[in-house]
Amino acid sequence: MTFPGISVIIPAYNEEKRIASCIGSIKQQDYDGDIEILVVDDDSTDNTVKIVKELGSIILRNGSHNIERGKSIGLQHAKYDFVFLIDSDNILPDKDWLKSAMIALLENEKVAGVQASKFKYDLNHSISDRYCELFGINDPTVYYLKKQDKLGWTDEKWVLRGTLIKETESYFLVQYNPKDLVTVGSQGFLTKRSLLMKTNYKPYLFHIDSNLELVNQGYNRFIFLKNPVIHLHSNTIKSIIKKLNRNMRLFQEQAATRRFKYNVDFPTMLKLGLVMCTVIVPLSDSIRGFLKKRDIAWFLHPFLCIWVSMMYAALTVSNKLRYQRGCS
Repeated sequence: MTFPGISVIIPAYNEEKRIASCIGSIKQQDYDGDIEILVVDDDSTDNTVKIVKELGSIILRNGSHNIERGKSIGLQHAKYDFVFLIDSDNILPDKDWLKSAMIALLENEKVAGVQASKFKYDLNHSISDRYCELFGINDPTVYYLKKQDKLGWTDEKWVLRGTLIKETESYFLVQYNPKDLVTVGSQGFLTKRSLLMKTNYKPYLFHIDSNLELVNQGYNRFIFLKNPVIHLHSNTIKSIIKKLNRNMRLFQEQAATRRFKYNVDFPTMLKLGLVMCTVIVPLSDSIRGFLKKRDIAWFLHPFLCIWVSMMYAALTVSNKLRYQRGCS
């Protein structure tokens, strides 16, 4: 069977340590179809561009220092209708990943896209990466808002939001309505260029926002492969905190223009703060996970819950003070 061509879009900035592994995992795919690799570089100051050229991939320039702008540029230059959005800190763990994703996509209708259902767990990864892999999250807030799009390492069945339509040996087919949509569409997402171009993808392609628009247009089903993806998110605890701070700040700054809303009212926010800050619930979740898989990475959870709550509070207060000064 000959498969349709795929345009792989990788936004990158100073990724000389990880970009080769990402591209290498794509080049090693056992996929009977054309694959073009577009790396949208954001004016890297390291050897990212040199490495990409040596690997024979196409370089596009971003220059806006915005990863979502990079995705939009890549989409506009894609040669094929099937596009695979992947970040430079992701690695496909085996050579059949893209083939499995394409087969699942082609045999189902009204599907917005395909992604992994889990992060691959590896004891050799850093403690912060293993934390993300075990819980299936990058942000503990998403975990307690029940908006995560990855199963935890100990989950054997579909336990996340959405309606499970079908389960096969290789994937879950899940249907959403706009209110229960999770943060789907990152860390390796196979979809169609023609679908994304029906959304507000310019100048910034926010994957959650575009998928929300697709759900509203009737493309309300997503495929979650049981084959995981490797996500080298943060190699130190300091790094994961820095990324969480950056993501929170960007989300609050862009809130007025984003279509995907968490819609957290004050009672929910208060309850969320109490759950995350009082340690009891996060600690019990950590212990429960540890009893199934002995890894101290579980116990980063209570610490990160407290830290993230304080960061959100500080950023919210700071933004309100800035707004008041601007109005005075």
